[in-house]
Amino acid sequence: MSDNQNHGSNGTPMSRRRMMQLLGVTGAATGLAGCGGQSAVETDTQGDGGSDGSDGSDGGDGGSGTPESTATPEGFDSTSMATIQELAYVTNQTLPVLPIMEKLAQSFQATDDWNVPSADSEKMQVYWPTSWLPRTGDWTLKEGADDERLTLAQWAVPADSQYNVWNGTNDGEARRMIFDRFMRYNVATREYHPYVISDWSVDESTLTLSVREGQTWHDGEPVTGTDVANHIKLDLYNSAGGGGIGPYVLPEGDMNAVPDRVQATGDKTVEVTLEQPVNEDILLSLLAPTRLRAYDEVYGEYVTALDEAESEEERSSALGELTEFTDAEPIGNGPFQWEDADSQRTLVSKYEDHPDADNINFSEAEYLYKPQNSGRWSSLINGETDGSATLFMPQNQTRRLPDHMQTALVSRHWGMGIVFNHDKEPVNDVRVRKAVANVINREDAAGNSAAGTGSKVAVTYPSGLTGEFNDQIEGHWLDGVADEFDTYGRAEKRTERAAELLRDAGYEKQNGTWQKDGEALSLPIKGPAGFSDWVSGVQTIVSHLQDFGIESEPIMQDSATYWGGDYVEGDFKLALQGWASYDHTHPYFHFDWIYRSGDATDYWNVPTEYEAPILHEDLRDSETIAPDGYISDLATPQE
Repeated sequence: MSDNQNHGSNGTPMSRRRMMQLLGVTGAATGLAGCGGQSAVETDTQGDGGSDGSDGSDGGDGGSGTPESTATPEGFDSTSMATIQELAYVTNQTLPVLPIMEKLAQSFQATDDWNVPSADSEKMQVYWPTSWLPRTGDWTLKEGADDERLTLAQWAVPADSQYNVWNGTNDGEARRMIFDRFMRYNVATREYHPYVISDWSVDESTLTLSVREGQTWHDGEPVTGTDVANHIKLDLYNSAGGGGIGPYVLPEGDMNAVPDRVQATGDKTVEVTLEQPVNEDILLSLLAPTRLRAYDEVYGEYVTALDEAESEEERSSALGELTEFTDAEPIGNGPFQWEDADSQRTLVSKYEDHPDADNINFSEAEYLYKPQNSGRWSSLINGETDGSATLFMPQNQTRRLPDHMQTALVSRHWGMGIVFNHDKEPVNDVRVRKAVANVINREDAAGNSAAGTGSKVAVTYPSGLTGEFNDQIEGHWLDGVADEFDTYGRAEKRTERAAELLRDAGYEKQNGTWQKDGEALSLPIKGPAGFSDWVSGVQTIVSHLQDFGIESEPIMQDSATYWGGDYVEGDFKLALQGWASYDHTHPYFHFDWIYRSGDATDYWNVPTEYEAPILHEDLRDSETIAPDGYISDLATPQE
């Protein structure tokens, strides 16, 4: 979906199949409604929310500058880099999906009363500035400012918000200040930094986590290993072991194993027994964005009920009680504590005993009820709010911003793409997919989608790799092999190449239209009407196809019809969807999404094997390749 895939509470993408089970088709469609368009509602139950208002999954605290070296990066040996490049090459040569653009989310900061980093500072490359920068002392009140309260916005009615992340409804926006994440992640260096989890280690059989000293809940009780274990357990139970770290912890998804596999081993330590050796970076990517919620005083009874369930029926009943619980007045552990909420705002106050309290020089933060993008635009323009984590704001609105309101662009490692239904003719033919890729001008599509904001970057190498915004692809992941990759629509003779491909597939152009056996080549594109940036992008793409002689039209549907109907039923030839795994930097997650996700196998019907040229002859000796095994290799520690 556009800018907000739904996520489990650990921040990893939750499959739509799982969403349908939890919410039903109508609820799921509503939950997907705000993903980058202008009809946003916050369902941010799983770390997500509203139009560009989502939590990122990596929780980064660093910048996204180009790495200093293009050699094999720390944590990657030559074999894993070769595997990444080989999977990228297969993706580039077979196009199971067609990446169009990468997303740079707009983030806003007022500079009249506030000290904040400059818009181009690497410190802005965090998920999200409104959450991390105050904690690190990089968003502070200027001396002499009139108001000592940071004012932001939220999607859900404040009085209806609650903070049980496993409940599935109206997770309050103030969670960003109330709860702390497990770790911080530096996008530039791909390094993890301690936060609630102060130390960790991973070996072949065990993940060990240590809790930060001095971290307390807002009632003064210390944060313990039990609290951290509780949260991991509830994530496992809620996802039926299928999300986050579940596949690496539970033997064949055995939920009965949870109590033994996740244990507090001391006041400040947790041990997680691994089912198999796992690449540390994969585990940390899944754990880092977790916001610690499971205070034992509040959630312990639910953990006990799930741990002691002796049947699927008992476990289902216990899980039902957890997901029905509404935590309306949360006891948090972050630098701000919940005060109150009414129909128009949520108020939180500084928690003086937080380890980072000395970095914060303002006493309160409030979140105003702003359920529509237009209202958020007006609030930034008239000074009612002091900033926004992210918000899509077209150029005709950004021009109205006061001089003191700066706009930063935050990298997302994600963006709009075209997915093909591989069970449908003619897009089950790789020649047709390649012809489409050659016809589309991705720069034009990205530019029109961005609406003058510069928030979309065209994909240079359709390969499943992200990092277009700072040369991480050509200058890093594909260092030394980039010349082997096809840029498709970037070539001067791209339309000539597209014509060659279609002729080879049996088409001929008659009266300006490509035809085969007397039937015109027709490739309509379906997508969600509420995603205004995607609508602009697909209109541009359709015009390219039409100008080339391919019949096409945008079929933009309401969210319920699209996400809950045509998309999940595979009723499309070409459709719009995010082509990467939402804020993750490690290529493993993107290839896993493209080739092995429930969306890929159930809705796009991607094949299990592909015919593709060989990039690294020492890695494979056959042009027939099954990506699944290579993706699994990336999740395995390298010697």
